[in-house]
Amino acid sequence: MRKIFTLAAAFALFASVQAFAIIGVGAHYVMNTGSLDGSDKIAKSSPLGDIKVKQESADVLKGIGFKLWIDILPFVDIEGTFNIAATRYQSYLVIPTIGEIPLEYAPDAPYNLVFDKASPIFGIVNGDLSITYPFDLPVIRPYIGAGISYFASIPIVNADFASKILTDDLIGGLVNPSGNPEDAAEDIGGVLSKTLKDESYTTGIGGHIIAGVRLTVIPIVKPYVNGKYYFGGNTNSQFTQGFVLELGGGFAL
Repeated sequence: MRKIFTLAAAFALFASVQAFAIIGVGAHYVMNTGSLDGSDKIAKSSPLGDIKVKQESADVLKGIGFKLWIDILPFVDIEGTFNIAATRYQSYLVIPTIGEIPLEYAPDAPYNLVFDKASPIFGIVNGDLSITYPFDLPVIRPYIGAGISYFASIPIVNADFASKILTDDLIGGLVNPSGNPEDAAEDIGGVLSKTLKDESYTTGIGGHIIAGVRLTVIPIVKPYVNGKYYFGGNTNSQFTQGFVLELGGGFAL
């Protein structure tokens, strides 16, 4: 009995210091250091004068992601990742005689319980398939590699987007005796919300390079950190892709 116990303890100790696993799943925090450029352009000429959109810049998209990895193949590992990251920014209609009107909208339930008005969001959803080359070391498993990525990005509420919501009827409704910006903002917010729902995501195929490391703290528990750089993908030209950090952990067999 003592011999069996000794062997079992030795096996558990061996397993606890190995970063190798057959298959694993995990979840992680995502931070994209990319930046969204601002713009200040004319969206539409009207009886009120040239209506402009002043869209402010933003940076550092944050979100969550999920990962599946396979270590059992010879020479290489495979990772599949799904990430969602976003940031908020401000956009304003600049209308002569009225002034600036924030381009905000009323969120749907249940978010309307928290936000009365919401500013636009710019976000990117991506799915990655990575092939990595691991370096087998006790406790840690560093790796480098590359892969393909599918991107979908949310439209930006800039002058080009605003030109779609500034119909003649809506502009006509802005001409009111009081010239109250709050009344105008209410009308525009409703149209903006509907247009955002109807507008298609920008999609495309690109690629990435990846470097990361997985740790073994206790058996089957695997903290990990990945650094990624993306290229291509047909995201909006106002967005400059940056370094992406994935920091999380999972379980592996």
